[in-house]
Amino acid sequence: MNNASSLATPLPRPAEASPATEFNPRKLAGVLRRRWRPAAVVAIVVATAVVLVIALQKPTYSSTSSVLIATHDQQQVTSDDKADSAPPPTIDSPAVDTRVEILQSRALAQEVVNRLHLERDPEFNPAADPNKRPSLLHAIRQAILPPRPRSAAENAHQTAEQVVTTLMHHVKVRRAGLTYVIDIKANAETGEQAAAIANAYADHFIADQLSARTDQAAQTAADISPRLAALTRDVQQADDAVQMYKIRNGLLSANGATLAEQEVSNYDQQLALARADNAEKQARLDAARGQVQHGGNGEDVGAALSSDTIRTLRAQEADDSQRLAQLSGHYGDEYPDVVKARQELQDTRAQINLEVQRIMSSLSADAQASRQRLASLQGTQNAATGTLASNNAAQVELQDLQRKADAARLIYQAYLNASKDTTSQQGTLQPDARVVSRGQIPAVAEWPKMSVALIGGVTLGLLCGLAAIVVLEMLNTGLETASEMERRLGLPSAGAVPLLDSVATGRGRKTSAHLYVPEHPFSAFAEAFRSLRAYVMLAKGPAGVPRTIAITSALPGEGKSLTAFCLAQTLALGSQLTVLVDCDLRRRGVSNLSGGSNWGLVDVLEGRATLEEALVRDERSGAFILRAARSGELQPDVFTPAALDRLLAMLSKFEVVVLDTAPVLAVAETRLIASRVDAVLMLTRWRRTPVAASRSALDLLLESGANVLGVALTQVDLRRMTQAGYGDRYGYTRAVRSYYVD
Repeated sequence: MNNASSLATPLPRPAEASPATEFNPRKLAGVLRRRWRPAAVVAIVVATAVVLVIALQKPTYSSTSSVLIATHDQQQVTSDDKADSAPPPTIDSPAVDTRVEILQSRALAQEVVNRLHLERDPEFNPAADPNKRPSLLHAIRQAILPPRPRSAAENAHQTAEQVVTTLMHHVKVRRAGLTYVIDIKANAETGEQAAAIANAYADHFIADQLSARTDQAAQTAADISPRLAALTRDVQQADDAVQMYKIRNGLLSANGATLAEQEVSNYDQQLALARADNAEKQARLDAARGQVQHGGNGEDVGAALSSDTIRTLRAQEADDSQRLAQLSGHYGDEYPDVVKARQELQDTRAQINLEVQRIMSSLSADAQASRQRLASLQGTQNAATGTLASNNAAQVELQDLQRKADAARLIYQAYLNASKDTTSQQGTLQPDARVVSRGQIPAVAEWPKMSVALIGGVTLGLLCGLAAIVVLEMLNTGLETASEMERRLGLPSAGAVPLLDSVATGRGRKTSAHLYVPEHPFSAFAEAFRSLRAYVMLAKGPAGVPRTIAITSALPGEGKSLTAFCLAQTLALGSQLTVLVDCDLRRRGVSNLSGGSNWGLVDVLEGRATLEEALVRDERSGAFILRAARSGELQPDVFTPAALDRLLAMLSKFEVVVLDTAPVLAVAETRLIASRVDAVLMLTRWRRTPVAASRSALDLLLESGANVLGVALTQVDLRRMTQAGYGDRYGYTRAVRSYYVD
C-alpha cells in the first residue's frame, strides 16, 4: 500500500460563506417548529406570572373632576367708559398649559394633603399603619445602606415630603384635547378617597385663583397709594414752578396768550389803523395841494365840497352872479346897483377863498397830527416787540417746565385711574375658572382589569417566547443541516448518522447500536452507513478510490468510534475485505465495542505480537478489528512516521482500512495519521459541536496535508429534524420510511 501523502493532495478549504440575507419563510417556520416547546413553556410561565401579579394587586379606584378655564378675564369695572367697550383679552393655549402646570404643582398638592389629612392615611403614609411591615426590598436597602440618624423635625419633614410625592403620583392632570377643559384624575384605594382628592384639587385650584387675583388687586392698591400721593406732590410742585417762572419773567397770560403777546397784537392793530388814517389824510392834503398848484382855487377840493359854509357861499355867489347879470343887462356897468352887485359878488368870492384856505390849513394840521400819532404808535410797538422777544427767550425754559408738569400730570392721571379701577374691582373679582364636573364616587375599581391582565400577559408571554427562540438560536453554535455545514465549513457533506432511537422501532430499540447494522441491514440506520460508504467510495482522489480512511472529529463525544465501527461493518457486508484499527489509545472506543484477543496495535508495532495474533474478526459482519492495546497500557509517541508506514504496509492486504483516531483538537498524533492515509472523514455532532471547533480542527488537518473528503453529521435526531422542517434532504425521512425494514 502506497503512502497516502503521495496519492492525494488536499484541496484548500474555501472560506465560510456568508448567510443568506433574503427572507426564507420555510426556514422561519422550521425554527418555530423546532423551538416551539421551550417557547411555549416560557410564554405560559410569563403570561401566568403577569396575570397573577396584576390580579393580586390592590384594587385602585379613580375619580375625575373637570375645570373650565374662562376664555377671557372677567369684565373689570373702570371709570373709563372706553375701557368698558374694549374687547376682553383672550386666553391662549400656553395660558391653559400654565394652569395645568399649576394643578400639578407641589404647593397645590401640599394644600390638598393638609385639607384631607392624608398624612394619617396609610396609603399615602405607610408609617401611619403601625401593623404594616416594610417590604423586603426596603429591608434589604436599609440593611445595605442604613439611613443616617435624623432628628424628629427632619423625620417629620421627610414624611411630609413623601406624602406629597405619593399624592402627586396618584393624580394625573391633563388638558382635554385643545379645549379649555382640564381633567383632574385621582387614584386611591377607595372610591370615596379618590373622589375627595379630585374635588379637593379642583376646589383649591379655584380658591387659589381667586385668592391670587384678590391678593394681586390688594397689592396693586397698596403699591399705588403711596405712589399716587408722591405723584400728587410732584404735579403740584411742577405747576407751582411753571407759575412762578411766568411771574418772574412776565409771562402771565390771558385767553391762551401772554400779556406781551396781547399788547403787541393790540399795537399792531392800532398801528395799522393809524397808518391807514395817516395815508388817507396825507392823500387828501396832497390832492388839495395838487389842485391848487394846477391853478384851481381850491373850491373843488373834497373837504371844501363837503363844507356847509362853502356850499352856502357858493349859493350866495350864484345868486350874486345872477343879480349882477340882470342888473348889468338893464343898467350898464357903471350903474350903482350894478357896481354894488359886482362888489357883493367879489366879497362872496373872497369869503369862499378864505374858507378854502382855512380848509387847506385844517387838512395840513390833520395830516401832521396823523403822522405824529403813527410815529408814537411805532415807538410803542417797538418797545412791546422787544419785551415779546425777551419773553420768547424765556419761553424755552418755560416750555421745558411745562412739559415736565404735563408728564407728571399724565403719570398721576394713569395712577389715579388705576387706583379707581383697583378700588372698584376689589369687591367684584371672580376666578378665571370654574368646576364644570365634580368627581363622583366610582362603583367599580379601575384596576386591576382582568381583560388587561390577560391581554398583557398573553402579549408579553408571546414576546418572551419569541425572545426565548432568538436566544436559543443564538446560543446554538452547532451545525444542523447539510447545507449549513457545507456553507459554514466550506466542505461537502458526507452524510448524516442518525441516533438509533430516532429511527429504530419495535424490537430494534433494544439492540445495541454497534450490533444494529448487521442485525437490521434494511433499516434506516444501516442505510445511513451505506450512504456514508457510497460517499467514501465515490470520492476518488488522484490515486483513485481511497483504501485507507481515517475517521476523526474535533472534540470527544461526537460518535466517532461508533461511526467507524458501523462503517467498517457496512464495508465488510459489502464483500470488501475491511479492517478497523483503533488508533485512539486513550479512549479506545472501538476496543470497548469489540472483544477477543489480548493483543493490540501497540503490541504489533512493538513486535510483541503478529498482526494475525492481534486481529479480531466480527462474526456478524466479517470485518477485522485491530484493538488499541492491552487494558491499562499506554505509551507516548507510538505513531511515529516509520511506525505508521510499517503499520499501513502490514495492512495493505486489506481492501479497505478504517482508522478510528483521537479527536484532532485533543491529540496531536491524529494529524500525523491523517497525513499518511488516503482520505479523512471529519465528523461533527448534530447541534452540539461548535462551528469554531470544527473549523479549527479542519484547519489543522489541512495544514498537515490531509485529504479531507467531507464532513458528516452524527447523532442526528431524525424525528426532530423532520418535525422541525429543516428543509434538508434528511428532513424527508418520514416520506421514504416505507423503504426501510427494522
